[in-house]
Amino acid sequence: MIRRLYIEDFLLIKDVGLEFCKGLNVISGETGTGKSMSISALSFVAGKQGNYPDNTAVEVELEAEEELVLRREIKGGRSRYFLNGRGTTRSTVQEILSDRLILQGQNDTLKLLREEFQRNILDTYGGLEERLHVVGELYDKYMEKKRELKRKSEELEALRSQRDYLEFQIKEVEELSLTAQEIEELKRRAEVYKHREKLARATSKATTLLYDMDNSASALISEALRELLKVRELDSSLDLQINKLSSIKELLEELSYYMNGDSYNISQAEIDDINEKLYRVQRLEDKYKKDYAQILEYVNDLRGKLHNLEKYEEELENIKAELSSLEARLYESCKRLSEERKSSAKKLEEDIKDILKELNLERASLKVEFEETKPNRFGIDRIRFLFSSYGSQHKPLEEVASGGELSRLFLALSLLQPVQGTYLFDEIDIGISGEASLKLAKLLKRVAKNMQVIVITHSSSICAAGDKNFLTQKEFIGNIPLVRVKELSSEEKVREVARLMGAETETTIEGARELISFIES
Repeated sequence: MIRRLYIEDFLLIKDVGLEFCKGLNVISGETGTGKSMSISALSFVAGKQGNYPDNTAVEVELEAEEELVLRREIKGGRSRYFLNGRGTTRSTVQEILSDRLILQGQNDTLKLLREEFQRNILDTYGGLEERLHVVGELYDKYMEKKRELKRKSEELEALRSQRDYLEFQIKEVEELSLTAQEIEELKRRAEVYKHREKLARATSKATTLLYDMDNSASALISEALRELLKVRELDSSLDLQINKLSSIKELLEELSYYMNGDSYNISQAEIDDINEKLYRVQRLEDKYKKDYAQILEYVNDLRGKLHNLEKYEEELENIKAELSSLEARLYESCKRLSEERKSSAKKLEEDIKDILKELNLERASLKVEFEETKPNRFGIDRIRFLFSSYGSQHKPLEEVASGGELSRLFLALSLLQPVQGTYLFDEIDIGISGEASLKLAKLLKRVAKNMQVIVITHSSSICAAGDKNFLTQKEFIGNIPLVRVKELSSEEKVREVARLMGAETETTIEGARELISFIES
């Protein structure tokens, strides 16, 4: 509820602080004294747009589970919002007020016109909060499962689009059929064969130089021996040189035989096979920017992805089955809620009709219209209140109900199912007089026992019903009009009731006392 309202430099109000009580708070005053400015001030705090001058400020203190102080002020042409003295946002202030305050002025749109509020009224009236809670929980589970299905479907589709490429990558590596250790062994053997090739070329060339060429060392020594043998008989000492040359020739033949053997021979087919495999490994390493061992790990990951693809498909089918089950449970729960709502709606229509008669709306009636929608957290019902003030065709509230009728309709609904919060009614007594005005005053008194009500009125009966009364007055400082709001004492309240009865005389004052006693009885 509102504990205190402080208004500073707002429209014609310079500096006013109002302390409200829990019950019925009544604001009265002569025409043109700014009675509706208190509601306008609360609308200002709630973020209502307008051309407000600098230093305009309104502060409202709310009593809830904890004390909340909301403030809006205009500085430098811009709005600033505060919560418990700290800067906050407009949306935060609006959210807090919307949960605790229902404003209804002659030119304002009543919260009652909102379909979600009408639905809440019906659910609260029918005691359907627990049923609604079950629907909400099922809907949350359904939506979470739906989001999971969407996420898994997208992941599965991504895997499916990659499947061919994944399989190609795996096949490309698997065709080698080699482990990382085997590749290292091939590299070692390739290095050995590389050395052998060098040795083979060297020994082959040496053999050619020593023995296989026309002018090889062996051929030249043989020719030298032939020349010496021709003149051997001329000098017996040549035998020693001939023998030495013969020994050298034999040694060369032995060396040629050794170097021309198979000790360095290698299989070209084996070399080609090793080189082919290493070439393919090199291509893979260049392609994936990884060494072969890392490529094998990568391929294992790819196999895992393909395996996951099968698991995803299976999991997706399970999620679809769960979603289908949740959808069926949700719809069934929504149907039960809808049936109970329709049953409550019939009773609500009858109860409201009786109360509206007490409020001088003899032929007025309310009808609850249902339209089935897709399941959501509030069920499958689009609920609208239709109204008829003279027994004619029922139409949506905003099309047929006047401000006064809306106020009284809302009051009737509040009587049926009071809720926590503060209700502000601006001139709810429009179009009501005499006995109907007395009934309305008593009804407001009853409503205010369970909630805080603030009423702006011209009615003496409603003024008499106030638990706390305020009077607005206009005064001038020079040519500048200012609005003052004062809390009335018990005696001042009697005099104000008398004024509203027509004129402040001894007779009306006595009548005012009797009226106050009658309403409070």
